[in-house]
Amino acid sequence: MLRVAGVGDAEPLAALWAEAFTPPLSPDQWLTDPARYAHTVVAVDATGVVGSIYGVPKRLREGDGGVADVHGIGSVAVAERARGCGLARRLVSATLDSARQRGADWALLFTGTPGVYRSSGFRSFRMHRSAQGPWRPPGDDVPQDRVDLRTTVGPGTTAELHGVYEQSRSGVVLTPQRSALDWAMAEVRLKGLTLYTLRDAGAVAAYAVAGAQGLTGVVAELAAADAAPPDACATLLRAIGADWAAAGVERCDIALPERPRDVAAVHAFAPAARWIADTSGMAVPLTREPRLDGIRHYGAADYF
Repeated sequence: MLRVAGVGDAEPLAALWAEAFTPPLSPDQWLTDPARYAHTVVAVDATGVVGSIYGVPKRLREGDGGVADVHGIGSVAVAERARGCGLARRLVSATLDSARQRGADWALLFTGTPGVYRSSGFRSFRMHRSAQGPWRPPGDDVPQDRVDLRTTVGPGTTAELHGVYEQSRSGVVLTPQRSALDWAMAEVRLKGLTLYTLRDAGAVAAYAVAGAQGLTGVVAELAAADAAPPDACATLLRAIGADWAAAGVERCDIALPERPRDVAAVHAFAPAARWIADTSGMAVPLTREPRLDGIRHYGAADYF
């Protein structure tokens, strides 16, 4: 039986996600959603919860300059004992029906198993989400006096970033108009990484969220306001690079929109890095076709 989730499903869902995903999926991000039960459909049998799907409303920029009401789908899980009987397809159908009823324009998901969703009408799309490869340590001119470092990203640390993010993503297809829920989820996804901010006249003009995973340095988000100094992104990358050099980082993975200004900053920092194609995104029309023409970007902080 499929039904909307209830309060009593929280622990079974956490156990299901820990079983179904590698690495285990934590419920922390899901727990930030006040309407999480209404947004979640579960499959139950005599043994309990054996499947789940989470569908959350999001506002995403489109290629025509507009903003779409999108049904974001995540946490699609089926217990091993219930696999092979079409349960995932039934869960997808149930959440899409709910999205159509509320008038969503189209639905979006990200997956490493696209074949599961093609029969439900989903089509893959391509984007260049990050530049990866070797990087060049900065010289001695790192302007540390211009860059403020906070120890880690956590609850409440992004309040000053909202305007900068929205300005930096204007015209970039797929990027969200972040709601309070989107920002709360972003803080969960970026938790533990370092927030670098560059201020101009006392206000945050640009920021980056970065860290190191072994020998790979990761920039999960980089953004600059319209009025930020022209070298803002380059300055932040040099400050990050100083920390990476001290940590022995050899390679970089820098996620940002593939716009000329962004590409130039990355090229100066990591001349040998290459933009990597990401084909994990899939979309399906609900009340109309998605308009995805243009520079596409979906950052690590916005997955669900």
